[in-house]
Amino acid sequence: MRAISQTSPAKDFTPTPRRGVNVSRFLTQTARRIPDHTAVIDDDHSVRWTWSELDARAEALALALQAGGVGRRDSVLLVSANHAEVIQSFWGIIRAGAVIAPPNAALSTEELLSISSDVIPAAIIVDRAHVDFVEALKQTGFTGAVLWIGELPDGSPSNTAAESVAEVGDFAVEEDDPCWYFFTSGSTGKPKAATFTHRHLGAVLANHRCDLFPVEDENGASLVLAPLSHGAGIHMLAQVFGGTPSVIHPGGKADPGTLWDSIDGYQITNAFTVPTILNRIVAGYPADRGPADHSLKRVVYAGAPMLAADQSRALQRLGPCLVQYFGLAEVTGAITVLRPEEHGTIPVDSAGIGTCGRARTGVDIVILDESGRESAAGDQGEVCVAGPTVCAGYLGRADANAESFAHGVFHTGDVGYLDESGFLFLTGRKSDMYISGGSNVYPREIEELLLTDAEVAQAVVVGVPDAQWGEIGIAIIEPASSRAANASAGSSAEAGADAEAGADPSAGTDPSAGTDPSERLRALCKSALAPYKVPKEIHFVEAMPVTAYGKLARKELKAEYSAGRGSAR
Repeated sequence: MRAISQTSPAKDFTPTPRRGVNVSRFLTQTARRIPDHTAVIDDDHSVRWTWSELDARAEALALALQAGGVGRRDSVLLVSANHAEVIQSFWGIIRAGAVIAPPNAALSTEELLSISSDVIPAAIIVDRAHVDFVEALKQTGFTGAVLWIGELPDGSPSNTAAESVAEVGDFAVEEDDPCWYFFTSGSTGKPKAATFTHRHLGAVLANHRCDLFPVEDENGASLVLAPLSHGAGIHMLAQVFGGTPSVIHPGGKADPGTLWDSIDGYQITNAFTVPTILNRIVAGYPADRGPADHSLKRVVYAGAPMLAADQSRALQRLGPCLVQYFGLAEVTGAITVLRPEEHGTIPVDSAGIGTCGRARTGVDIVILDESGRESAAGDQGEVCVAGPTVCAGYLGRADANAESFAHGVFHTGDVGYLDESGFLFLTGRKSDMYISGGSNVYPREIEELLLTDAEVAQAVVVGVPDAQWGEIGIAIIEPASSRAANASAGSSAEAGADAEAGADPSAGTDPSAGTDPSERLRALCKSALAPYKVPKEIHFVEAMPVTAYGKLARKELKAEYSAGRGSAR
C-alpha cells in the first residue's frame, strides 16, 4: 500500500467518533412496519411471537441486563441450545450496548470456562442443560447475573423486572463499539473471539440480505437448523430486513426423516445449512417429487467446501434454489456468493474443483503469494480479503492479529485462485496441505476425484507421518451404500467413524461389483494424478465423523490415522 501523500490536506485526517446505529434498531423498525406478522416459531417450546412481541422482549431483556450491572461493551455469555429465547437474547444483549458472546453449546465445561476467561462475562444467559457449567464458573469467582433460558423477561406491562428498570435504558452506542464476539471453530487450537462492532455487524447483515436472500419478505419462512451461536445466528438476524419469520426446527436433530416434515409443514422458503446437512436434505427428498415440488427458494450452504458430485446431485433433485457462500468466522462468511443461476453453469477446473462464487457486495478478494505480492488471474496463492464485513480483530490476541492481518488484509488460510471473470476456486487449506517426498499435496483435488466414483459418498484425505516419505496420504471413504443405509434408518452423521485399522476394506460395498474397492479407487487416482498425490492407503468407515459445527472432522481423522506412525511408532 502506498504511503499517504504529504501534500494532501487530508494527510492527518482521522474520522470523528460519532454515535452509531445500534443494530437492534433494525428490529424496532420492522416491528413498527409489520407489528402483527410472525417473527419467531418454536413449536418445541410452544412459542409463536410477532415482531412487536419480539421487540418488546428484546427491550425488556436489555433493561434487565442494564439494571443488573451490565455496562456498555461488557460481555454477556450466551450458552444454550436453539430456543426462541436465544433469538430474544441476541437482540436484547445487542440493544443493551453489551457484547454477545455465544460459544457453541456443545462445548465441554472446560472449553466454556476457557472461553469465559477470555471474554470475562458481566452476566450469563444459559439453559438448564448447563447447570454444571454455571456452578463451575461461579467457582472461578464469577458473581454476575445468571438469567435462565425459558425464564427471560417477556416485556409485558405486568413484568416487574421491566417496570423496575424503566428509567435505566440508554441504548446509544458508538459505531465502533463491539457487539458480537464471533468464536472461531477452534479446529487448529483454542477458539479466538473475532470482534464485530455495530458498524461491522450492520454491514454483514445488509450484505447477507443483498446477496443471499434479496427478495424474502414476511410471506416466507426461514428454517433454523444449525446452532444459532455461529453462522445460523447471522442468517437469523438478517431475516429482519424482510420481516421473514425464523422457524426453529422441531426436535433439534437434522435427519432426513424429519427435515422434510419441517420444510413442507412450515412452507419454508429459505434455510442456512452446511454441506453435510444439505446432503441429508437431498437424501430425504421423496423420490416421487421433482425440483418444482417444494417451497424452497434459497437453500444457503456454507461452512465447508461442497464437493462437486454432491453439489450436482443437490441441484438435480432440488432445482435452482442453491446459494453457496464462502467465508470464515472473521468475515462471518461474507467473502463469496455463488447464486442460484450460476450453479451448474461454471465449469470445474482441471482438477475437478468447482467455484465457490464471486466476491460478495462490497468485498475485495486478493490472492497473495508467499512474499505478499498480489497474484495474477489463474495463479494460486493465499486467499485474502478486505472490506466492511471483515472483523475488527481478535480480542486480546495481538499475535494472531499481526499474523492474520499482515499486509492490511485478512488472511483466510485458504489456498486458491481467481479466474478472469472473478470466480474463486479453492484448492485447499494451508493447514490441510501435507508434504510427501518434498512435494506439496493439497487434499481437495484428490477428494474431488474420489467423489466421481459412484460408490463413494464422502472422502477425506489426510497426510500422516511416514519414515520414508515424511508424510503419506491416506484416504478415508464413506461408501454410498453406508449413506443410503443411514438415511433409511434416519441416523445422523454425528455418528462416529468406524476407523479401526483392522476394519474390512470392503465394508459397505457391493460384493457383486467383482473388484476390490481399494484397488479400484487407487487405479482411479493413478489415472488422473501425479504419483506422489496418489493415497498410499485407503480406509473405509460406516459414517464420517463431524464437528459440533457440522463440518467433517478432518483434524480428528488425521490424529486417529497418525497414531502409531512416524515418531510415534
